Amino acid sequence: MRTHQSFAPGFLFFALLTMAAVPVVSASDPNLNAISPFGLQRGTEVELVFQGARLGDAQQLLLYRQGVTVKKIEKVDANRIKATLAATPDCPIGFHGVRVRTATGLSNLKTFSVGALPEVQEKEPNNDFAAPQVVPLGCTVNGVIQNEDEDFFIVEAKKGQRISAEVEGVRLGNTTFFDPYVAILNTERFELARSDDAALLRQDCLCAIVAPEDGKYVIQIRESSYGGNGNCKYRLHIGPYPRPLAVFPAGGKPGQPLKVKWIGDVTGDSESQVVLPTDGGPNYGLLAEDETGIAPSPNMVRINDLENVIEAEPNDTRDKSTVTPAPGALNGIIDRPGDVDYYKFTAKKGQVFDVRVHARKPLRSPLDSVLSILRANGSGVASNDDSGGPDSYVRFTAPEDGDYHVLVRDHLSD
Repeated sequence: MRTHQSFAPGFLFFALLTMAAVPVVSASDPNLNAISPFGLQRGTEVELVFQGARLGDAQQLLLYRQGVTVKKIEKVDANRIKATLAATPDCPIGFHGVRVRTATGLSNLKTFSVGALPEVQEKEPNNDFAAPQVVPLGCTVNGVIQNEDEDFFIVEAKKGQRISAEVEGVRLGNTTFFDPYVAILNTERFELARSDDAALLRQDCLCAIVAPEDGKYVIQIRESSYGGNGNCKYRLHIGPYPRPLAVFPAGGKPGQPLKVKWIGDVTGDSESQVVLPTDGGPNYGLLAEDETGIAPSPNMVRINDLENVIEAEPNDTRDKSTVTPAPGALNGIIDRPGDVDYYKFTAKKGQVFDVRVHARKPLRSPLDSVLSILRANGSGVASNDDSGGPDSYVRFTAPEDGDYHVLVRDHLSD
């Protein structure tokens, strides 16, 4: 299921070329390398250790999101401090940035994660499938993958209950490259679900099952090529929470109610009503939530003031194009091999249009878009595959009055 949002946003194009001096980092500036543990549950108070260089004279932690406050800072040694952080019960879920301000300067930015589930620490040895670590179905495990290491955890579930497993690894900003792999198995070691990379999570992974029977299920996590070291840290969210892979439409206007469809959850699709915020930037994360819990990371959408257009299927031929105003925000899904989406708009000769597909960025869709602009007779006006990344962009001038078509497809048509 590959969502996209395409824009034909106007007739003027502004480019800003910026040039800035390269900052010089002083040898006396503090440096922040790691935070341990890597996160906390909202509604709790936790002591975290901040490790790096030249942190002993720390005076303040600078936080960039609401919901977390600093209760206390203590020096451990010249390169480490301890800080007690408290997260409110409604603290935003996800990553929070932090810097350490010392008497001599300001450190680099690092992130920590705030989740909804109780925190559990990995306990070695748990690298034997026959002797996994017992954890509740509804927890966040903080662990480390060593070289050729595997970590196994066992949970108990009822028939028909959802078991979701999502890993934060790459997203934790580890000081070494860590490509996690996760799988859900039954006690006979039959693999029920697995994941290496998930487009939604960049290079992190997730998988989910509906328990086929009452019993115990094993969650396995490792490095995808069986590498690892002491810096390959992870947070593994295990629970019955919803984990959709996409949300549709992929955006809307600020402040207006929007009916969205959550797509790709193992229990099936669902719908809910949301209101997009009126402040902040154009990219916004929606968190799926139901009576079983809340997803540990968001599905991204775009917010703008353009007229929101939803594709009307079937629109896979020019004569069945979804009619749209220009400018407009066009929302569609490439949902089967060979699927294409056509949209039609009217233009005057000399009008200049920017048309941009938002899929990989910021929606984290697996779509590798190809964008084409066609005349009413099907002849080409402009096209683009990649524009500084997998997403597509064209800027074109209408050569004559008339109808034009926007065509969106996947590069491999799969």
